[in-house]
Amino acid sequence: MATSRLERIGTIFTRVEGLLTRGAMKPDDRPLWFDVYKAFPPIVEPKFARPKPEAKAIRQILYKEDIIRAKFHAQGHGIGINMLSPAGETQVKKLIQQYEKLKSEGVPENELIEKSVAAVSTERQLDAKISPKNPDSVTAQVLAEADLKNIFKE
Repeated sequence: MATSRLERIGTIFTRVEGLLTRGAMKPDDRPLWFDVYKAFPPIVEPKFARPKPEAKAIRQILYKEDIIRAKFHAQGHGIGINMLSPAGETQVKKLIQQYEKLKSEGVPENELIEKSVAAVSTERQLDAKISPKNPDSVTAQVLAEADLKNIFKE
């Protein structure tokens, strides 16, 4: 059976309005959006035959941290996340802060990433050595023995 092509003739608003004026739909049965649409009609009526809007190029949004972050990820750093401390900062954020600190101190550009990674990793190892709430728990023992960088090399 052939389907109706009324969606090409008018909008859903004009069809509902026609149903209401001719009595095919009771005013109590009108959709919730009908009164809002009637009070605040769109500037351009949404018709089927309306031409597509001109496709505009999406502007690239890059921050200076994105360039630093890309350098860290290109060398395989900055992937670790501390799941035990959700309130803590991510490793990438710490790396960027350390990078900015070393850059302001005048460290050469070619050594910035290595020194940042070394500083953050020593800080991370110190945080890992801090005794947990329950040092006898299995989780605390596994975390104390875990070598996350070399976990897949065995």
